[in-house]
Amino acid sequence: MIFAVETEERTLMTFLSEAEAVAYCEGLDVEAAVWLFWNDRGDPLEPRFSVPNKHGLFVVRNGVYSLVSAAPDHHAILDEAIDEVLTFVGPDPFNSAEGIRAYIRRARAA
Repeated sequence: MIFAVETEERTLMTFLSEAEAVAYCEGLDVEAAVWLFWNDRGDPLEPRFSVPNKHGLFVVRNGVYSLVSAAPDHHAILDEAIDEVLTFVGPDPFNSAEGIRAYIRRARAA
């Protein structure tokens, strides 16, 4: 499970896998910090680009990235950041702050 917040609209989306999240969140937006990511325990993740985004005069192209554990203080844990979210996109229980917090508590206890 990957949680991602689109920072401009403050929308949290829930993805079943890293591959699904990476396919949805374009590298250019990720590089610009439009998206922030967390794992299923609510721990911050950061992108690691294996192929950089391309910023040319006439061509702009998304790079290739994967999600890795974030450096300390990269961004807040999800339990703290979720207070800033306005909209939740995902199936029950991932369509509310309470549902996500309960899921994270269970994941951390396991």
